[in-house]
Amino acid sequence: MPDRDGSAAFTRTRDAWERFAAGDEVPADVPLSIALSWLRCRDLHRLDPLAPVHAPARDDAVYRREHASVFTMLGAVAAGIAGRHDGCVAAVTDGDGRVLASWAARGTGGSAAPPGSVWAEAQAGTNGAGTALAHPRAVCVRGPEHWSSALHDHSCVSTAVCDPVLGTAVAALTVSTRGRCLPVRPDDLLLATGPALRVLCDAAARSSAVLAGAFVDLDRRERRPLLALDGGGRVVAANAAAGRRGLLPRSDGGRALGRAVAPALVRAGGDDTWSGTVVVGAAGGAEPLAFRLRPVSGDAGPVGFLAVADRTGAVTDDVLPVPPPAAGGVAPDRVAAVGRGGRLHLLACDDVRHARADGHDVWLVTDLGVLRAAHRGIDRLARELAPAGFLRVHRGHLVNTARVRTVHRGPDGMTVGTDRAGAERIPVSRRAVPAVRAALGL
Repeated sequence: MPDRDGSAAFTRTRDAWERFAAGDEVPADVPLSIALSWLRCRDLHRLDPLAPVHAPARDDAVYRREHASVFTMLGAVAAGIAGRHDGCVAAVTDGDGRVLASWAARGTGGSAAPPGSVWAEAQAGTNGAGTALAHPRAVCVRGPEHWSSALHDHSCVSTAVCDPVLGTAVAALTVSTRGRCLPVRPDDLLLATGPALRVLCDAAARSSAVLAGAFVDLDRRERRPLLALDGGGRVVAANAAAGRRGLLPRSDGGRALGRAVAPALVRAGGDDTWSGTVVVGAAGGAEPLAFRLRPVSGDAGPVGFLAVADRTGAVTDDVLPVPPPAAGGVAPDRVAAVGRGGRLHLLACDDVRHARADGHDVWLVTDLGVLRAAHRGIDRLARELAPAGFLRVHRGHLVNTARVRTVHRGPDGMTVGTDRAGAERIPVSRRAVPAVRAALGL
């Protein structure tokens, strides 16, 4: 790579990698995306930075029709890049980091990534495709920014293409070089992958229209609680009867129905006549409701489900298990935050009092002051910190229940506070009040 000549940037990165691999608490002198990837590689995936890269081959994936279109479009872009720029390899991977195809330009000796090899971050460490898929965005990994020392003479740039409904990465386009400057920038790849993203957005729009039409048509005839769920398990519509039973998108019952969508997709397959039953609890301690899930089919299979309440005694068809919430996992050891000058802080969960959303940014109120969370989106932070005792008390607020010191009821509803002076007023939505009372033992 161009920094290999002993430049200050290469030396600083190499020194930072050596210190962190040897046991330093926080990566220093590297971009935030690289520092977070190193943390995952060392502390989560337990990868040896001195071991050879392990990219096992797999060939067991099944893709949707629109995904095939995305792969084809990205392949055309990759072939064009390899044809225009010498000394690079352009590759397309799926959402699991599996190489679908690669093109080696002149000057590479034909050393393209073998199809089927998996470059997910959990197997190969910090690398362009794997890191772009782990935290979907455009990333650039140069030389010793790779976790594995075997890749320290490589540089790569990659961007992920994400499903707008599921929020998961569908594919990644990666350009890599060895001992050369990268011929493209992250912004170039973002522009080049725009048409592929539009394919997914157009497919999502068509699916949403089909699901909405089916919901409206059934709602005209149905007086029982009725909800519509998209392919990602999100409640996107509910009638008045469902609202009266407290079955709203962010309610426990709505989330339980959403978690049943994944097994329902497997059970339904391509059978439009399939139906299954899910039993969920209603708000306020009411008796459980049995919902019959019916698939709504689009051009390429089910685009979602309609859930119609039924009497629990009328359960006669396929009964679906409701998977437990994903938040019931292991509490994270630390929370990554960014301070002044981009300095990375690793905080114990107990040091974070509460978090508030400001658009996509999340601000952590901690014992060290107010810091910005390293990851964007309060939904993601809420899922990660739920096992550590954090509770979503409002759409834009997350509270460490162990740090709550005051509870106040006023004409505008409940508020809680985590400061010693009792001046904080963190709003609690009416829907969250029962969960707050239970968590605080009130």
